[in-house]
Amino acid sequence: MKNARLDACRKILEVAKGIRIDGTTVVGDYEWKNDIIMSKIESMVKDAEIVKKDYFSDGTVKVTMEMNLRGGFAQLVLPGEIQPLESIRTMAPVKNSPSIFTGLVVDTRGLGTMPVMAPKILDENAREVYGSAFVSREYAVQQGMCGYSKGLAKAQNNLRVGDNPLMVKGLRTEGVQHSDVIISNVDASRLRSASENLSFMKKCRVIIVVE
Repeated sequence: MKNARLDACRKILEVAKGIRIDGTTVVGDYEWKNDIIMSKIESMVKDAEIVKKDYFSDGTVKVTMEMNLRGGFAQLVLPGEIQPLESIRTMAPVKNSPSIFTGLVVDTRGLGTMPVMAPKILDENAREVYGSAFVSREYAVQQGMCGYSKGLAKAQNNLRVGDNPLMVKGLRTEGVQHSDVIISNVDASRLRSASENLSFMKKCRVIIVVE
C-alpha cells in the first residue's frame, strides 16, 4: 500500500507539472521560477486523497488518488494580476436596454482550443473581452476562471452560467498553445453592453466548449 501510494503521488505530481496556467506557462515552470511554490505543491500532492483501492490475488495493490486543483492549488499558481475586485455597481434597467446575461458560453469546437487555468477571450482587434483583469481572485480560486465542456447543450444547461447565458461562436484561437479565443466584434459589443455582464464575469460564470 505504501509503495502504491508513493507511485500514485509521483504520477499526480507529473500531471500537475504539465497543467497549463496560460498559453506560455505550465505549473512545472515554478521549479526554476519559484521553488517555494513548487515545494508547497509537492506537499499538496502528498496529501492527496485515496478514493479507491484494488487488491489483487498476487498481493499487489492499486490505488486511485485525487487532488483538488481549486482552492489552495489555484491560489498558488494563478497569475498574480488576478486580484480581488470591488463590487460592481449596476445601473437601473432602462427601456429598450440590451439583454442582461447570466453567463457566457463560447463554442470553440473545431478550433483545437487548449484548456488552461487562465484563458483569455479577445475581440477581432485583439482587445481583451474576458481575462485576468475581469475576474475576482476569490471566485477564480474557488471555481476556476472558466469551465470547459465537451457538449454545447451540457454547457448551456450548466448552473455555472445561469438561465440566460450569452452564446457566442469562437472564430479562431491565438497563441502557441491555442488557448486564447477570438470572438466577433459584434459578440464582444453585446458582452460589453451592460454593467451586469461585468458582474457575471467577475464571478467567472464562463464556459468554453471544446471537442
